[in-house]
Amino acid sequence: MPSDTRSTLIFLHSLGSSRHEWDGVAKRLRADFDTIALDLPGFGDRGDEDGVGVPSVLDDLCRRLVDLDLTRWVIVGHSMGGKFATLIAARARDGAAGLGGLLGVVLVAG
Repeated sequence: MPSDTRSTLIFLHSLGSSRHEWDGVAKRLRADFDTIALDLPGFGDRGDEDGVGVPSVLDDLCRRLVDLDLTRWVIVGHSMGGKFATLIAARARDGAAGLGGLLGVVLVAG
């Protein structure tokens, strides 16, 4: 579970990948940040889930972030994960309940 004193990095993977895409990066950053990599619905450990259109995935991710009750966090997205990172950031910017504390967005290409 994230701490109250350190920032948390939330990682969203690319299309066709899983949260494990971020294992090496998260390992290097754990000394300075709490790290959480999420599987998007339809991928990784959640590969058997239906209903993986953009609106339903966005709602699912936002619910999961609200459940984490984060106070200081940055969302990091690679490719498709970047699309969801920007959509989540827009909801946070617009004052969506439970998404306060967003410090920034990092988009990764390649």
